[in-house]
Amino acid sequence: MCTLKAGERWTFQPTKGHDVAWIASHQGIVATPEQVSMGEAVVFEEGDQPIEFEALSDAGFILGSAVKHPYDLVTGHYSVHTDADSLSIGESNIADIGRRLHNQGVLPRAGR
Repeated sequence: MCTLKAGERWTFQPTKGHDVAWIASHQGIVATPEQVSMGEAVVFEEGDQPIEFEALSDAGFILGSAVKHPYDLVTGHYSVHTDADSLSIGESNIADIGRRLHNQGVLPRAGR
């Protein structure tokens, strides 16, 4: 988690090999150079270049970086997989588990 006081600047240098980065803001406004406000998430352009931050107000955000997957990912409501068939199976399994937990009284039904 990163916090910056209004007017404070900070430069993030991604770890060697990391070529994707993102932030999720939970306080204030930070410029990267585009403004990112509380409640917003931003994914930066791919690359390993430093990312500059300037707090336009007291700001707090979570920053992450990683090595990009060598293959495309398929995202769903509850999971991420490498192809649509695996995603369908995974989400079906999650729904089955949810039904079992509801039936066992472990999770409340929606709307309660």
